[in-house]
Amino acid sequence: MIIKNISALGIYGGASLNSIELALIDSDGIDVYNVLKTVVIPYPESLALDIRAVISRRLSDYNELENDEDVRQLKSNVSDFYVEAVNHFSADAKVDVIGVDSLTIGCDIADKCSYQIEDGQRICEGLGCRIVTHFHKADLLTGGQASPLMPAFVDAIGQKLPKPALFVYIGAVCSLIYLGETGEMVAFDCAPGLAMIEDWTFRHAKMQTDYNGKLAALGKVQQQILEVLLRHKFLHQLPPKALDIMRFSDKKEHLEGLSLEDGAATATAFIADAIYQAALDFLPKIPADIYVVGEGIKNPTLCRFLKQNFAPREINILPQWRTLGAAATAFNAVRRLYALPLTFPTTTGTNEPMSGGEIYEKK
Repeated sequence: MIIKNISALGIYGGASLNSIELALIDSDGIDVYNVLKTVVIPYPESLALDIRAVISRRLSDYNELENDEDVRQLKSNVSDFYVEAVNHFSADAKVDVIGVDSLTIGCDIADKCSYQIEDGQRICEGLGCRIVTHFHKADLLTGGQASPLMPAFVDAIGQKLPKPALFVYIGAVCSLIYLGETGEMVAFDCAPGLAMIEDWTFRHAKMQTDYNGKLAALGKVQQQILEVLLRHKFLHQLPPKALDIMRFSDKKEHLEGLSLEDGAATATAFIADAIYQAALDFLPKIPADIYVVGEGIKNPTLCRFLKQNFAPREINILPQWRTLGAAATAFNAVRRLYALPLTFPTTTGTNEPMSGGEIYEKK
């Protein structure tokens, strides 16, 4: 097979409960030649409410999710929204393949199942373009944790950076991606992310999120509660490890009783402290240069907490990679077409470097 440069669009729903990312790139699955266009698009309010309603039911069994009428309807509605969003985003652009990685609402590593709210064939028929989705399945079947799926892309865009280098991805959950001096790569999900803040602000103020981190900036971090949160067993589990947005639901009650501002501040500090503790505990070393990417860069209070934790090391906020999830999804779609690996033993725990993704063609 001849590997050539193609135009790929990524749809990513894992950065937030409130929006999706789109990114259009030129890539051959090895290098990223150009990022042509990116955008973050909010869900319609009714669709965001439907997503929250399904998540709040805490369905976890794959068969239960697959057979639930509300979940099936949500998959159709989300897929139709993707089609509409892409048609507006790339109406006059040439697109060879579209990668789709929606929000994960259920993941059972033991049963090798992961559930995303997307319908690949429906999106394919709606857009008339080849679709690659369900990137998690092959990794799960070969012993992996199915997340994070961004390391191959981060390795591509980080080739010219001094090594070692550390990328902190902040989306609905948070991941660390470490690029070593001799080409080694270590990655794992490390902490809850924006979904925890969004859950707090929505339940207590009907706000979609803590916009610009203003609530957290006004609040006071409650140290005793923070220490309890930091004892969560996931944080002390050895990598490889993966998170879904339900994993810290059992700890939400510790924030109850706090003011809106103090709850936001404590949740934000928890995310920053969990990220830092994971870097201390599980990385070969913490590099001098640290790069923060993902939707979380829009929260300056969270970024300030990270800078305090990692000082005197340099924290570099990369606004051009706010939509890293979508760009990585586009890149992964290209790699799937060329049967290049997306996941590795040191990133997800898969038994061997593994390509992945189901390809849908228009019938």
